[in-house]
Amino acid sequence: MAERRIVSLEDSAIEVVLGADLAGAPVVCAAHPVETFGPGTVELLAGMVGARVVCVNPWQPDSRGPAPPGGPSLEWMVDRIEDARRTLGFPPWIFWGMSGGGWLAELYARRYPEALGGTIIESVCACFRERLADPDCVLSPFFPAWREPLRAAGLLSERSHREPSSGDETEWVDVNAVGHVFRRRGGPALLVSPGPIDPEMRRLMPRFWDFDARPWLGGIRTPALVLCGGQDPLLPVRHARAVHEAVAGSTFVEIEGAGHVPVSERRPEVSEAFRQFVRRLDG
Repeated sequence: MAERRIVSLEDSAIEVVLGADLAGAPVVCAAHPVETFGPGTVELLAGMVGARVVCVNPWQPDSRGPAPPGGPSLEWMVDRIEDARRTLGFPPWIFWGMSGGGWLAELYARRYPEALGGTIIESVCACFRERLADPDCVLSPFFPAWREPLRAAGLLSERSHREPSSGDETEWVDVNAVGHVFRRRGGPALLVSPGPIDPEMRRLMPRFWDFDARPWLGGIRTPALVLCGGQDPLLPVRHARAVHEAVAGSTFVEIEGAGHVPVSERRPEVSEAFRQFVRRLDG
C-alpha cells in the first residue's frame, strides 16, 4: 500500500507518496507541475512497469519557505524534487514526466544529470509556444474549430506566437463558441481550453507559455525514452519526435492509436518500452 509522507527539506516541506519497496526493482519518480500524484498514480506506474514508485508533489503551497513571487517556476519544482530524493536517501532514479511533467523531466536532466539513471519524457514538447502555433494541436488558436470564432472576436493574429511574454502581459477570457482563452492582455489568443481548466493551471500558464528547452535540449546526456500517442489531440507526434531528435541517444516510441499520456491508458506497449529501456540502462 502506498504511504503518504510530508518530507522536511532544508527550509520547506514537500509531500511524497511512496510505493512498495520491491527487491531488485528500479526506482521511478513521477511528478507534475500542477496535478497531484497520489496512490492512484503509484498503483498505475507500479502495475505497468514493476518498479518502486515515488510520487512527489513539488508545487504544493505547504512549505515553510514560500514559493517564488508569481508562483513556482519549473526550475524551483525540480530543485524540490531533487532535495526530496537526497533527503529520502534514494540513489539515482528514473524520472517519469507525463504531459507537463515532461518539462520537469527535461529540466531535471539538465540541472541534475548525476541524480538520474534515466528519464522518460512522455507526451510533451520542447517549446509550448511552438506547439500552440500548430493548427493540428487542439489547444492552438489556429485549430480549425477555433480559428474563425476567434477571428470574428478580433482575437486571432498570425504573429502572436513568435515571442514569449511576461505573466503581467497575459490574462484569461471566456469566448462564446470557443471556451476559455489565454491571451496577451487586450490582445490576441495564445491558447484555447474548450473544457474546464484548473485554477492552478490558469495561474501557471505564463510559466508554461515561456518554456523553451530548444536552446539547451541538445546538451542533455541522460539516457532518455521519449513516448507519445499516435492520436494525441494535444501533442501532434512531430513535437515529441523533435524532442527525441534533440536528445542524443534517446529512444523514441510512438504508441499507435493512443491519445495523450499512453501510460494512463495502460497500454502494454508502454510496459514493453520501459522494460527494454531498463535493459539498456543495465547493459
